[in-house]
Amino acid sequence: MMKKQVTLALKQIPSLPVEAESLNPENITNKGIEDIKHLPVWCGRQQEEVGAYFDVEITADAENNGSGKDDLPELVLKGDLSRFKRLGQGMGAGTMVIQGSVGFHAGALMRGGTLVIQGNAGDWLGAHMEGGLIQVEGAAGHFTGAAYQGSSKGMTGGTILIRGNAGQTVGGRMRRGLIAVGGDCDDMPGYNMLAGTILICGKAGIRVGVRMERGTVILLQSQALLPTFYYDCTYQPYFWGLLCARLAQDGFLLPAASQKMSFRRYSGDANEGCRGELLICNDQAV
Repeated sequence: MMKKQVTLALKQIPSLPVEAESLNPENITNKGIEDIKHLPVWCGRQQEEVGAYFDVEITADAENNGSGKDDLPELVLKGDLSRFKRLGQGMGAGTMVIQGSVGFHAGALMRGGTLVIQGNAGDWLGAHMEGGLIQVEGAAGHFTGAAYQGSSKGMTGGTILIRGNAGQTVGGRMRRGLIAVGGDCDDMPGYNMLAGTILICGKAGIRVGVRMERGTVILLQSQALLPTFYYDCTYQPYFWGLLCARLAQDGFLLPAASQKMSFRRYSGDANEGCRGELLICNDQAV
């Protein structure tokens, strides 16, 4: 049985931001071209259809001998979609590839599947994510994996990999999961973090881990910390090699020498019980 690929090619850039949460692999399953064109999107306060902005093509591109959720068609979107919000929001399975940049809330509330963004992502990437994998080849905006205002916890599972830079408050109030940033990160990564892991390969902004209650923030470059974090020891965490291997499986490669890094461990935030940890590369292999 041939697995379907549904391709949506942008034919016009909207004048206003478009709410496009209807576009995910589950919503296009068992639909023909005309059905997909009639899926609703919102431009401002006006309800419109996918066909107003995209040309739709359905092809069979690969062998697929499985069944169930693995039979979901791969959804490919082409073009500069930076004015399209909520792409992949709530998706629970399948693969969605965006060949361009995307707007706010991409992958928010995601429960499973894989979302690949081959450009940049806007704010609130993976907000309240519960499972699955998001890969961003470019940069991401503010509040990646964070909690919306008024919510006590943000990301509760899954993996977000950003190969470029990220904005502020990465992982704000995150409860579980993994966020890795290949470039620099703005202020307050790990704000009020409840659990989970954040890895920042480049430079981090100020107030790293402020108000964190639990969880782990890993910094591969030296960083001035808040005075509410206390030095514990220098060591090589056993889980670090496992984390490097896990990232490599998803194509997020770290230098080979990084697997031998040792880290300075700090406990904090003392204002929240001192149960979180910051690991800073000791700049010396062991």
